[in-house]
Amino acid sequence: MQDDSPKPSAMMVATLRAAHQLLDAPLILDDPLALRIIGIEREAEVRATPERFHDALTTALRTILVIRSRLAEDTWQEAQQRGVTQHVILGAGLDTSAYRGSLTPQARVFEVDLPATQQWKRARLAAAGIAVPDAVRYAAVDFRTTALADGLAQAGFDRAAPACFTWLGVTLYLAPEDVAHTLSYIASCAPGSSVVFDFVIAPHLLEAAERAAMEAISASLAQGGEPWKSNFAPAELEALLLGMGYSRIEHFGRDELTQRYLRGRSDNLRLAGSTGIIRATAGGDAAVGATPTEHAAGAGTATAGKPAAARR
Repeated sequence: MQDDSPKPSAMMVATLRAAHQLLDAPLILDDPLALRIIGIEREAEVRATPERFHDALTTALRTILVIRSRLAEDTWQEAQQRGVTQHVILGAGLDTSAYRGSLTPQARVFEVDLPATQQWKRARLAAAGIAVPDAVRYAAVDFRTTALADGLAQAGFDRAAPACFTWLGVTLYLAPEDVAHTLSYIASCAPGSSVVFDFVIAPHLLEAAERAAMEAISASLAQGGEPWKSNFAPAELEALLLGMGYSRIEHFGRDELTQRYLRGRSDNLRLAGSTGIIRATAGGDAAVGATPTEHAAGAGTATAGKPAAARR
């Protein structure tokens, strides 16, 4: 029987984003709603026991979680400047980016998640007194049983207009063929559409310590009913994306992200090399006025930071 209850990982991620607001300075992800969305009791726990967030594994996990969100939010802001008005957040969980009052008048945000998770989130928003902007649309989709295209269409998504997709913390829970199906759908959207997504790097590419840390996290989540189902070699994933018709692919490895978001910090926030992040653009980004750049690091291995030209 399928479990439709909200997933424990959604609250875990939200709690770590909230802890970041209290523990880390300067902030990488400035989210004034992060503490409110987790609820009064959970917020009190975070404030009362900050020491439980300082071990090496939790710190590394918090670091990648806030950096991936910051990269996705930066990408959406850049897309809006190019005239993109649709933002699709796949597996939105307790993400608060659409509720902070930073949307342009033309923007539309489509939050895609399991029906039960969306109900849970909306109840938490109401309890925290966080208003839902008119721009937000909820698309209830279970990736295992419902076509993403159908769920978005029902929510009013315009497939003929470019969109910025954010897909964080989801691919690892899906079979590789389901990951490929979703990426293929995004590639078929209007030229200039893009996606920022993360993935677990294939274990054989990881250093021993990183592999052990990822195995520990995976085992913990599996015990909570959320087993990991996929991992990828970055080079093989890039080949898959190119075959789908993506015209521009940017890898964000440890060195690239450290340079962008951790440079000059004196605290203990550090990135491991076990999670990969890719930003891929479909068709031609000239359709929305983007200027091609050369970006990115780590196309070949988990810890590499070697430049790889963004492809057109």
